[in-house]
Amino acid sequence: MPSMENRSDTVMRVSSESGDDGRVPTLLQPDGSTGPTGQVRGARSTSGGQEYPRTMRWGRALALLTCLALVLVGVGDGAVLAQDDVGPGAAEDAAALRQELRAQRDGLRSELAALEDELAATASRLVELEAAIDDAEDEQADAVTDRAIAEDERERPLAVRRAIAIETYMNGDPNANSLINEVLQANSSMDGARDRALYTSVVDWASQTLDELDREIEQLSDRIAELEEDVIPGLEEELADLAASQSDQLSRRDGLISQIEELDRQITALSRAPLTGLPVEEPSLRPILIVKIDNVGPARPQVGINAADIVVEEKVEGGLSRFAAMFQSTGSDPVGPVRSARTSDVNIFGNLDAPLFAYSGSNRGVLAALVDSELVDVGATTEGGQYFRDNGRRAPHNLFTRTSSLWAARQGGIPTALFEYRDEDEPLPGSARPATGVDLTYGAASARFIWNGSGWARETDGRPHTDASGTQAAPANVVVRFTEYRPSVADSRSPEAVTVGSGELWVLTAGQVVVGRWEQDSIDAPTRWLDGSGDPIRLTPGRTWIVMPDPGRATLR
Repeated sequence: MPSMENRSDTVMRVSSESGDDGRVPTLLQPDGSTGPTGQVRGARSTSGGQEYPRTMRWGRALALLTCLALVLVGVGDGAVLAQDDVGPGAAEDAAALRQELRAQRDGLRSELAALEDELAATASRLVELEAAIDDAEDEQADAVTDRAIAEDERERPLAVRRAIAIETYMNGDPNANSLINEVLQANSSMDGARDRALYTSVVDWASQTLDELDREIEQLSDRIAELEEDVIPGLEEELADLAASQSDQLSRRDGLISQIEELDRQITALSRAPLTGLPVEEPSLRPILIVKIDNVGPARPQVGINAADIVVEEKVEGGLSRFAAMFQSTGSDPVGPVRSARTSDVNIFGNLDAPLFAYSGSNRGVLAALVDSELVDVGATTEGGQYFRDNGRRAPHNLFTRTSSLWAARQGGIPTALFEYRDEDEPLPGSARPATGVDLTYGAASARFIWNGSGWARETDGRPHTDASGTQAAPANVVVRFTEYRPSVADSRSPEAVTVGSGELWVLTAGQVVVGRWEQDSIDAPTRWLDGSGDPIRLTPGRTWIVMPDPGRATLR
């Protein structure tokens, strides 16, 4: 069967009015009208912001149909596109961003080094201040002690002066022998001159000693006051200010370290594919592309499903399931069969940053939900020229597109990682236990994943699930997210996944299973994948399938 790469770029475009009723969709003509005849449906194309004419001639319509009949050929196995095969600017943008992040990190590291020097100087000054306060307090204590000693020593000359004053007052003659003998304990036989000299000397000694002691006490008191009122408070104030400055410096350091760690994480993330955790030589910031893919018997084997980074399996009406293949690190030209959207898609992918969303069509309720969501519409209505049908398959299971074309058609958001990934030698949580597989059912459809030593081989309805190349799907991880479903507001017959809240979670990875819980606070909030201890479950780098059966509709092996 010919590869799409050998096809002409003149392909059939499909109107979004192709639903899931099995009818072959009408043709979307180049001028925006639909239908194989000249009847006008009034469709518009939004790709170029241009409103196309509402009429076309019969001849042009017939010529187009003839052309389509000539170019409509079968779809091959699909070419897997490397990360830089699509959106050539994405890798350059990511490389430039990584270089910019490294420059920011280097600048922050320099700032951190300077701050560390400031912290070292601050710490040294704090030690000096604490020592100075200790010295001042010791000096103050010594001064208080010295003043007390001086005050005690002052009592002796004061007592002498007091005694002289009393004796002088009582005896009237300061040179009397009785006074001299009592005060000086001198011999009463001394002559008067000597007595007077001794008396004068004692009086002078007392006065001089008192003066010296008073000056010493005054100096000590002044120093004590200075230490108590100025020196120690000043040092304590400087210490408090410096401690506050140190606290601010430590806070700044913690902030810088956090910023550097975050930049390291972003740089590492740019070196790994966000949806697989696998290393990439050339990082890419191209958006996540979600393609709704059919999963009934006539739709198998699907094309490109093994090229998807993540495949989400959701329940749809009739107890069947449908895939949403998420592409980012690699693409697939072609990919399909593409089928219609559901309101579950808004709930499941509403927490991503503007992913591109490819689908065949929807009813009005679903379309309204999509318009109000963060999903970027690259469906068959918006980008009809990027879709075509394979005449080797039966409608409606024969609609295909190219990931390269859809990435080129619209701008989306920065790819958002859904999981954390283990390093090469990092062990699984202690709660992990061996598992050989898991069986699950959606009602009419059933599936099984069996550990084959390197991945979880998928079986659907009892048969190996292979893609168009014959390769069996065997992702590195299978995430069983038990999910409640309610009737969709767009169609009560269609189940709608309830993604806000929490539920049981099984993560099968590396031949083991970790049982935990998933939690999500709102449609636009990230999903937390937690083990029994409340810690994030880190997956094995590689492709992942997220299956969403009802609670109790899966069994571990």
